[in-house]
Amino acid sequence: MRWPGAVVAASLLAVASLAQAAGPKPKHVDPARMAYERERANCLTGQSSEPRDVCLREAAAAYAQARQGKLSAPGDGPEQWAANALRRCQGQPLEDREMCERRVREGQVSGSVQGGGQLTTLTVRSTDIPKEPGR
Repeated sequence: MRWPGAVVAASLLAVASLAQAAGPKPKHVDPARMAYERERANCLTGQSSEPRDVCLREAAAAYAQARQGKLSAPGDGPEQWAANALRRCQGQPLEDREMCERRVREGQVSGSVQGGGQLTTLTVRSTDIPKEPGR
């Protein structure tokens, strides 16, 4: 029966939280450590779909890799994201490709992924006389 173990784990987490709140605040918060603590708590309270021992072992392994800088995928950074965006411009029609590439390099980004999406805009002033519609 998992109920007593979950109560004990939840109680330990509550006590640890209170002890941390009462103590001095750390100057540097380690995101990898925080992620590990969350994963470990999920393992201990049965909120994972894996058996407890497997869950704890994987959480510890992920934390160890994160500390060594091996957890992120190779090429997963701003430089690679920009290269991918420029590569997507290659799928645009030839007459739109240059503006697509300029938008990637020079555009202003608004919004957020969390908020539903990012919009990149580029304002270009032109002195060309517009063509008549439909011709």
